[in-house]
Amino acid sequence: MTHFAYKAINASGRMLAGVMEAGSRAEVLENLERAGFTPISADETRPASTGGWRELVTPEPKSEDITGFTLDLAMLLKGGVTLDEALVILSQMESRRWLAKLIRTLHAELTGGKSLSQVLAQHPKLFPPIYVKTVEVAETTGRLEEALTGIARERQRVELLRKRFFSSISYPLFLVVAASGVLVFVLAYIIPQFEKAIAGFRDKLDPSALRVFELSRIFRENLDMIGAGAIGLLILFVVIGRLGRGGSLWITLLARMPVTRTVITYDITLTFCRTLAILVRNGVDISTSLRLIRGVVRLPAAGAEIDKVIADVRQGKRLSESLAKRNLLPGHVVQMIRVGEESGNLADSADRIGGFYEAKLDTALGRVTAIIGPAMMIGVSLLVAWLIISVMTALISINDLLV
Repeated sequence: MTHFAYKAINASGRMLAGVMEAGSRAEVLENLERAGFTPISADETRPASTGGWRELVTPEPKSEDITGFTLDLAMLLKGGVTLDEALVILSQMESRRWLAKLIRTLHAELTGGKSLSQVLAQHPKLFPPIYVKTVEVAETTGRLEEALTGIARERQRVELLRKRFFSSISYPLFLVVAASGVLVFVLAYIIPQFEKAIAGFRDKLDPSALRVFELSRIFRENLDMIGAGAIGLLILFVVIGRLGRGGSLWITLLARMPVTRTVITYDITLTFCRTLAILVRNGVDISTSLRLIRGVVRLPAAGAEIDKVIADVRQGKRLSESLAKRNLLPGHVVQMIRVGEESGNLADSADRIGGFYEAKLDTALGRVTAIIGPAMMIGVSLLVAWLIISVMTALISINDLLV
């Protein structure tokens, strides 16, 4: 396929410019006319990806960038601006090069005759399947701006929750890293300076006072192995993260810990109900909604339960009936979903459950972070105290022997 730089006039008389991939110039002109534009020119050009070193160092948009783009697009559509004009306006207003490039790419693909959902589906890293499917159904029902608003609000909720959690544990994590660095420095350089002082008194000192010196010796003798092991673990975590399995492993571990088990349960319930509300409200069928929710839930055990629910629903069972047999959601949540099914207001019921559990998750997360921070600081303090007491005990014992 060849890339063509085109110029065309839209229905409002505004000049548009972009790049389209097609088999020939005639195909470009035909696609523009089919989209309701008046073609002015279409000339063959090189792909935008060969733009030089700037393209190579240009990062992809972050999750927050995509959320902001979604909100802006929904606002323009709600104000009566057409989808094509909205993308042009956003690309002209955007100052961040990487996001402006994405918007121009979306506009070029849209003017090629594709729907917005088809265009978004070509960028799976930025627009997950649940995003694309919601847009696809909303395009059919004519509720695109409402769907985009709902997607953006849910993404904002998840991003805000993630930011709050990491901001809460960032300082304790910094203390742990700093304490680890201090421990390495003390074991490798400080403790050896005192070994000469106790060289002739080892047999007379309390064994408990010599443990820190023995630990220092073992650390220095195996420093290369410890360093290689640390690098190996770092590489392993990076590889697991690239394969997309790291999150599932951590979530599984957190789901088994007493302190964080409640937080994971609340998060699964909130994610399930909020996502179900958005999808059902925008016309997505129950079976497809469950399949998309399955891709959002990161806990493998919960994913397996959702697979069983999907199988039951495809066999003709009601959602609440299948959920009642599974260890996925709390019992009262299943009851509220049943009420929503029977009254025909499943989306509203799921949304109310999501609001209730969002408050519960916020409270539970606050409790967990309030425990983690002091616990880490206490651990660091105990470690430093143990090092100081061990060294001072050995020196005081030597002083007593000399006196």
